[in-house]
Amino acid sequence: YRIIYRFCSMDIKINLQKKINLATCLRQAGYHPITGSWVRTLSRGYYPRFHLYVSDGKNHIKLSLHIDQKQHTIDMPGLKRHAGEYNSAIVQEETKRLQRWIKYYEAIS
Repeated sequence: YRIIYRFCSMDIKINLQKKINLATCLRQAGYHPITGSWVRTLSRGYYPRFHLYVSDGKNHIKLSLHIDQKQHTIDMPGLKRHAGEYNSAIVQEETKRLQRWIKYYEAIS
């Protein structure tokens, strides 16, 4: 695995031995789709939640993950302040959990 840390998210590139149904895999890992991305809530409410952007290539999957602690706040018209964490311990643990889940799903597919 190659993990790249950026200021805006934790990017993970996972090389695959065979193609998997990524939507099914993410649903079984507890995520559900929202417009253009996936989320996994950590409580009964909508926040906090893991927020995941996914792109897949021919032999790899790229995941960009962060945690939204609360809803965006608006300071000025048209400007949103993001309440996310990008490289915290909880995001790193979720990254490891997703890597294990995808490799497991690849093995049973």
